[in-house]
Amino acid sequence: MPLRLNVQSTAWEENKLYLNVSDEVSQQLSEWKDSERMLVDSDGLAFIYVLENNEGFIHIAIGSSHWADAKKALLERAAVVIRNVKGEELELTAFSSEMDYLTENIQGNANYGQQMEEEVIRIFGTEEKAQ
Repeated sequence: MPLRLNVQSTAWEENKLYLNVSDEVSQQLSEWKDSERMLVDSDGLAFIYVLENNEGFIHIAIGSSHWADAKKALLERAAVVIRNVKGEELELTAFSSEMDYLTENIQGNANYGQQMEEEVIRIFGTEEKAQ
C-alpha cells in the first residue's frame, strides 16, 4: 500500500506554490522521484500526486481546502513544489498538465462521483487557463 502524505498547508513564495507536508518517513526527499502523474481520490475529495522511491509509491494528497491555490498555480503556470518539515523540496513537474487534464475530464463525468464533480466545477469552473 502506498504511503499517503496529506498537504497540511500551502504557501506562495517567489511565484511558486509550496505544498507543505509533515512527513513521517525517515527517507530524505532527495530519495523520492517525481512519477509525473496524478490520481483522483473522489471519496476523500483530493487530487493525488504520485512520487516514488526504492520502496514503492508515495501519494501526496491535495485536499479540496487547497484547490484554490492549485487553481491559481494553473492560471499563472507557476511552479508547484512539495516541501517537507526539514525544508527539503521537490518540484512536481507534471502538476499543471495533469491538473488540466483531470479537471477538464471530471467536469461532466459522473464516474468521479457527484460531490467530486460539483467541487471541481465550483473551484476550477470552466475558465480559460493560461497558455
